[in-house]
Amino acid sequence: MIKNCVLSTKWRYLWRYVPGLDLECSDFTEYNTFVSFVDRFLSTNTESYLNKFKLGFDCDLVGDEETGNAQMARWINDVVKRKVQHLDLEWGALEIPPIVYVCKSLVSLKLCGVILPIPEFVCLPSVKVIVLDWVKFANDLALEMLISGCLVLKSLTLCRSSNDNVKVLRVRSQSLLSFNYNGPNTMGPEYEELIVEIDTPKLQDLTLSHRMTASFIIKNRSSLVGAHINIEFNFCFGKKFDPKNLPKREMIRNFLVGISGVKNMAIAACTLEVIYDYSRCEPLPLFRNLCLLSVEFYEDRWEMLPFFLESCPNLKSLVVGSNRYRKERTSIISGHRCLLSSLEYVEIETPLTGEAIEMKLVSYLLENSPILKKLTIHLHDNSRKKAECEILTIPRRSSSCQVILL
Repeated sequence: MIKNCVLSTKWRYLWRYVPGLDLECSDFTEYNTFVSFVDRFLSTNTESYLNKFKLGFDCDLVGDEETGNAQMARWINDVVKRKVQHLDLEWGALEIPPIVYVCKSLVSLKLCGVILPIPEFVCLPSVKVIVLDWVKFANDLALEMLISGCLVLKSLTLCRSSNDNVKVLRVRSQSLLSFNYNGPNTMGPEYEELIVEIDTPKLQDLTLSHRMTASFIIKNRSSLVGAHINIEFNFCFGKKFDPKNLPKREMIRNFLVGISGVKNMAIAACTLEVIYDYSRCEPLPLFRNLCLLSVEFYEDRWEMLPFFLESCPNLKSLVVGSNRYRKERTSIISGHRCLLSSLEYVEIETPLTGEAIEMKLVSYLLENSPILKKLTIHLHDNSRKKAECEILTIPRRSSSCQVILL
């Protein structure tokens, strides 16, 4: 609508009356023009409610950061008073004004690069969605209070920065259905003490991605439907699983028990390594509800897969991929095989070349799956003929199994 202003005087001022604003600072050649535009928008029709207020910050355009932050704080106060429902801010080192913590109209809150101070009180009775990207918090309590103050929160996405001031991240919510966690993308000794505590009894979808966070604690077993797990409990960059470290073993055990009720799960190669190392010390919990599993393993280390599959007695669909990353790892006990009595569908996503180690994986799946209905295998173009010949000679335990080569 704003672009149409140049076409007709009839439309010149109508843009000020739209119920929302979605604007990037970089859309303007001068910062003062940007400020004037936002001021005019907010000063018009001040009695009407705002559906959406989204502003992006360009640090190259703003000469005085302190002045820019003061202007943004003023705008936030204005939109809260106009009962904004969706607030989306990407704005440098801005400290969010306390009025946001008590915005009763707010439904979604998306913040990037800002600072959240310690609130005296949090009451966000309508917030259902929170997305926090590279936000800096005053301390652990600031984030904890924000989450617990959202009484109908359904979805929480957190992408952490390396200096967000949070050592123990506590996610406590009686209403949360989806939690997506991405840890800092830098490394250092400080991550050896990072802890994530999840107390969300209604949680259905869980995504955890950070190899250096030391501890993940699930305090309340939830009714998980889907989980995507890409964590290593800080067993990375030369660190190895120590079976004598009993507190660490107990933490891993409790974590696995906490997610054992999941129905659909994806496991990264690094997570499978930890699970395998743990399984050599004590038995894994049973994943009785798991129907669909997508799993990666490092290069030729597929033989650790059966150790986990024997804990999935009702698995129906399996998607397998390999990661070409090389690293010194624990040796695998060979010859471990379990009957995949419930498995019906398998897909090998990583293109096969016909190498012997790959054919062993195919043989394991075909020879140990009595009710397998379909095995889908992706082949590498350069060695398709060789792989096809190898695969078609492998005996099948299931007489009705269809092998599809792509």
